[in-house]
Amino acid sequence: MSTMNATGKSSGNPGIPVNRFALFAETILAGVIVLLLSIPLVTAPAAYAAGVAHLERHLSGRDDSLRSLWGNFRRALPGSWKMGITTAAAAVVIVLNLLLALVGQLPGRAAILPATLILAAAGAVLFLRIAANWSGAVTWDGDAGRETADVPGPQRWAAAYAGAKADSLRDWSGSLLLLAAVFMAVVFVWMLQALFVIVPGTLVLAAAGIKIRSHRQVKPPRPLR
Repeated sequence: MSTMNATGKSSGNPGIPVNRFALFAETILAGVIVLLLSIPLVTAPAAYAAGVAHLERHLSGRDDSLRSLWGNFRRALPGSWKMGITTAAAAVVIVLNLLLALVGQLPGRAAILPATLILAAAGAVLFLRIAANWSGAVTWDGDAGRETADVPGPQRWAAAYAGAKADSLRDWSGSLLLLAAVFMAVVFVWMLQALFVIVPGTLVLAAAGIKIRSHRQVKPPRPLR
């Protein structure tokens, strides 16, 4: 398999086939859909998990239709409600703290505001890690041309959470890159509020890229001689 350049022509180098323009368009489209699916907040984990899996399929040349994205979203919903409620509650608390700090009505602002920002950043990185790891439990059946979810939903999310905690420390450089992606997303929205539409796409792409990068860094052990 060869890598494609920006014009879509093969470069002759082994790796994942990537057409930059197609990836850009797919990222924007996936981001808009993830945003719509995340509107209830409690469905955000399932939406981002489906979005990461969608871009992974696109990068690997598998089925990246909207139907497959919707199918993965439906598969990700079972078992995601606990994380979804936690995410929604955390988002409400963070937004309220920031709004109160903005108008100068936050008690203990000097300590609570920095703590809120740190927890929000760490939570965002862990959230993206969990969403990326969810698709690791989805098995690709190449002969049948479909994806199968052999692991029950709650167990799949529990495994994704455990793996995300381990990956956050093991691949600390990847966690810093995810943090940079979150920071840039905030800057984009601060510069122009209308850019919030593309934020989910950029975060989903970052999570998928860090996951692929992390797996490539894990080298198989050398055979004993």
